[in-house]
Amino acid sequence: MKKIILLFILGAIVTSCNVNSLGKDSVDVKYEVLPLNQVTMPTAFAVDSVTEIPVKYVRPTSCHYFEDFYYKKDGQTRTVAIYSSHFFQDNCQADGVTLVNEVLKFKPAAIGTYHFKFWTGTNSQNIDQYLEFDAVVTH
Repeated sequence: MKKIILLFILGAIVTSCNVNSLGKDSVDVKYEVLPLNQVTMPTAFAVDSVTEIPVKYVRPTSCHYFEDFYYKKDGQTRTVAIYSSHFFQDNCQADGVTLVNEVLKFKPAAIGTYHFKFWTGTNSQNIDQYLEFDAVVTH
């Protein structure tokens, strides 16, 4: 996960938009992977049926916006985090406390147990931490 995040951040830095040359009202944007804080995991799942998984994350500044979910499939394991765009503007306010609600839509294709790993950041040794859940699809 660390390597993927580092590659994503490096790619975002290299390809981040700098459109200031287009006009004085333009802003720089950088894409970031943000950790999740809370997950409400449903208990019932069905094949070919969409189940909503509510999640919450902390918005670092007023200029961070939800883009999409980082969603990696590896067999029956799903690793999830938040993709955020960070617009660099003069009026950005530090936040760090506002919990933002999003909904991950999961549609299992087969009966079985899916293992979810929701990335919550890294610890003091820089090791990835996760909230982990099993989603048992019985029908």
